[in-house]
Amino acid sequence: MDPYLELPPYWGDFAPTFLACIRNQLLPGLLPKYEVRIEEYLFVEHDEERLHRLAPDVTISTVDESGGHATATAVADETMVELEYPEFEPHPQRHLVLIHRPTGQVVTVMELLSPWNKSATEEGFDAYLRKREELLASHAHLLELDLLRGGRRLPMSKPLPPGDYYAFIGRTQRRPRGQVIAWSLRAPFPLIPVPLLPEDPEVSLDLAAAFQRAYEPALYDRRLPYHQPLTPPLSPADEAWVRQRLAAAGKAR
Repeated sequence: MDPYLELPPYWGDFAPTFLACIRNQLLPGLLPKYEVRIEEYLFVEHDEERLHRLAPDVTISTVDESGGHATATAVADETMVELEYPEFEPHPQRHLVLIHRPTGQVVTVMELLSPWNKSATEEGFDAYLRKREELLASHAHLLELDLLRGGRRLPMSKPLPPGDYYAFIGRTQRRPRGQVIAWSLRAPFPLIPVPLLPEDPEVSLDLAAAFQRAYEPALYDRRLPYHQPLTPPLSPADEAWVRQRLAAAGKAR
C-alpha cells in the first residue's frame, strides 16, 4: 500500500478507479448468476439534519391525472421572490453491490471507506455508522474495506487486532459476529473472501491485483507528493522502510 494516497485530493481520484478494478476482477467469476455494480449515493450534511440517500431522486411530471399533458397555470396575486437554499454540504460516496440477477436481490454490499467516513468530527463518522447499522440489519452481506491509516476505526464489540488496514466481513448467517482481517503497511494485501448466496461458495478478491491495476496506469508513483508529512505519522520502523523504498525508486524524501 502507498500511504501517500491518503493525501487530498489523491484518495478521491484513486477510489473510483479502484472500485472499478475490483468490479472487473469479480465479474468474470460471477456472471451470469450475479451482477456487480458501482452505485453512488449521497451523504448530505445540514446544520440541523444529516441523512444519506442510496441514489439521487429523479422526479418527472409530464402527465396530469386525466391522462393529458400538465400545463403551468398563472395564479393572480402571488408573491414571487428569489431566496437562497439552506446551506448544506454533499458528500458523494460509491460502493459495490453484488446482485442475484434472476431475482434482483442485493446479496452483498462492499463499502470502501473514505476520509469523510472516518473523519474525526461526528458528522461523517456517525452518518456512516447509521448506514452501517441499516446494512447489518438487512438480508445482505456487508464487506467493508478500510485502506486508510488515518481517521477513526470502525467499532466492534472488542478492540481490533493490530494493523494499519482492515477488512470487515459481515456474513448474514454469522451475525452479530463478523470476521476482521488486519494487515500492516509493509505486509502484502491479503485475499478477501466475498460471501454470496448460501448455495454458492465464496469467491476471493485479490486486493493486490486490483490495487496494481488502479495504481500503475495512473502513475501515482510519479504524482504523489512524497515530500509531504503523513497524518498520522509513520512509526520509526515504517518511516525507515518507506525512505528505503523511495530511495530505491529514485524518489528520496
